[in-house]
Amino acid sequence: MKNCCVFVSMLLTLFCFGQQKQFTIEWNGDKVLETAYGKITVPSFDAKHFNFDDESGLTFFTQWESNGTLIDENSIEFSGVSYETISQSDLKNLNPQLIPNTLKYRFFNTNARDKRGYFFEISPIIKDRGVYKKVKSFTINYSAKASRSSFAAKNSQITNSVLSTGDWYKFYIEETGVFQLTRGFLNSLGINTNSIDPRTIKIYGNGGRMLPLLNSANYPFDVVENAVRFVGEEDGSFDNGDYILFYGEGPTTYSEESQTNINLYTDKTYYYVNISPGNGKRIQAMPTIDAPADILIDTFQDYQFYEVDEHNLAKLGRRWFGDEFDIENQRVYNFQFPNLVTSDPVRFDIAVGSVSETDGTTMGITINGNFVSSLNLGVISSGSVLGTAASYGEDLTISSDAITITLDYNNNGNPSANAYLDYINIEATRALRYEGNQLIFRNRDVITTPGIAEYSVSNASGVQEIWDITDRFNVTNLLNSDNQGTMTFKALSGEEKTYV
Repeated sequence: MKNCCVFVSMLLTLFCFGQQKQFTIEWNGDKVLETAYGKITVPSFDAKHFNFDDESGLTFFTQWESNGTLIDENSIEFSGVSYETISQSDLKNLNPQLIPNTLKYRFFNTNARDKRGYFFEISPIIKDRGVYKKVKSFTINYSAKASRSSFAAKNSQITNSVLSTGDWYKFYIEETGVFQLTRGFLNSLGINTNSIDPRTIKIYGNGGRMLPLLNSANYPFDVVENAVRFVGEEDGSFDNGDYILFYGEGPTTYSEESQTNINLYTDKTYYYVNISPGNGKRIQAMPTIDAPADILIDTFQDYQFYEVDEHNLAKLGRRWFGDEFDIENQRVYNFQFPNLVTSDPVRFDIAVGSVSETDGTTMGITINGNFVSSLNLGVISSGSVLGTAASYGEDLTISSDAITITLDYNNNGNPSANAYLDYINIEATRALRYEGNQLIFRNRDVITTPGIAEYSVSNASGVQEIWDITDRFNVTNLLNSDNQGTMTFKALSGEEKTYV
């Protein structure tokens, strides 16, 4: 037992050891931070380590690479800290409330693109018993230990990605719906359709929704194969009349997390054609349910929006605005909801922003000729508020399929005050009736009614198929082979499902 203890002690000595790192902050006067709508002046130092934002104030940050060790993030200690007094006037526009009384820091280990490293950030100015002091230099002491995973990292590589085998060709879409890929289109991508078995063609892609902000959220790590419908592949030859149908998700999927309908990072969704051994994933038939229905679904919730991303009011963050109200202070937006169910209220969500140095600016909202609200917009202030926002959200009774929203901006006599539209979101209940175009539908009543739901789609003689796209990677379908005027099908309820 004694020998084991000695061995464990030796291991701890080997893998845990103390380190230190010294830093010097090179102060160099003031820095002016300016956007199109305001500017502030703050104390400045080396731009390589300079950072400022309205929540944290002024910070000094640095990063350096790891040598195969992890730092105990709770082991940081300071020594040799050198200060210099700074007058309150020299703080310029720096918010005193963001200056801590003692050294405030953040430290964490990083791992990006297979490179390990460290990130350290500190507030370089403190308020010590009423006296402001800026940090000139300091040393951090910390405990580090060898990362067991680092010894194996050099020998581990990602070898199981689907991208590692076969021939790959990519294309993009810009909206959501069912798309057709013809023989000619695939040839234009560089695919020799004369020499391949069409049954080995596969379509991959994850859709156009934004990645979750949290890395821990459930999201595909690799590109996923999508089930597709290949018309004419059974003979093993890709003929001129053959084609592929697949459901693609464009970059305009609503993000509850980011409160936007538009992907902030791209205006295209890429999908990939793969040619490799083995048959591709194909759309299967919807399961048949013979049990009696617990709920009949002949309506659906239709969602429409208007949103344009052109202006970032503070030139930071992820929130963007569109139409500008300046000289043109009134704008009109028209929507159509065919076969509107007038007995169900319509949900309206409207968000606007403004940049005004004077109080009293408002945005009036009129819906179908009825004035419904006046949104009060705030005032910007140098160094803290570079833009303001306001929103309207209500359920209203609407009696017609046509919806007209009029926005009137009152700048309170200040010609330099501008307002911007963020988005208009409308959700209305419509009769489940086909009107000649692709129709995506869902009904939330099934969520609270467990059992069996029976969907009934009227005016359906022109409908070839209905697809269940709830799982965008594993679509199932129902054929209207008899050109029925009303298509009915059953599905398990208790959860929301989406169809096209």
